[in-house]
Amino acid sequence: MSGLSFWFDVHSPWAYLAAGRVGGIARKHGLELNWRPLHLPRLLEAIGGLRPLETSPQRVAWFRQDIQDWAELQGMPLRQHPAYPLRNARALRACLLAADEGRAESFVCRVLKGYWAEEADITDLDQLAQWGAEAGLKPDTVRAAAVSEQLKARLQANTQEAIERGVFGVPTVDTGQKLYFGNDRLDLLDIHLSQRQPSSPING
Repeated sequence: MSGLSFWFDVHSPWAYLAAGRVGGIARKHGLELNWRPLHLPRLLEAIGGLRPLETSPQRVAWFRQDIQDWAELQGMPLRQHPAYPLRNARALRACLLAADEGRAESFVCRVLKGYWAEEADITDLDQLAQWGAEAGLKPDTVRAAAVSEQLKARLQANTQEAIERGVFGVPTVDTGQKLYFGNDRLDLLDIHLSQRQPSSPING
């Protein structure tokens, strides 16, 4: 196993919680972690997926309780942005840049914290540039990436690839053989990686 793919969208509070844990799991097992942003609304539209906040009032109430319980368990502040959902495309394109530059973990986690703990505007180019600078990226490069048509096309390609891999929501970790969906499945991922058999040496 050469690495893990972490499929995410900044729209998801579960991605916010998982992003702070998944890097540590990958490092624990000596695996490369590929941060793969996708456009969740388009993925759900394409596959007819479940939108948790558009289900029954009872399920929505449970959903809100559950996410707050998990945030408290992990010691992470969580507040839904008063204008949620904000447009996600600019932030996701900037996440692609951060992945290209080897700064994905710090940048993605900062964007998610801003959106889900600080009620910050993820559509604001100056805000994205500031977070980029904190993650070691050039602010002007982040601004350009956030409106790049080339990165828009790559984001679309990512979303299609995720669909073809069987991804139906985020966060999802893809080991290459198995998919682990949800922040609450990261423990199962950790167990699976601990139990995997090392590759047999090649003879000859």
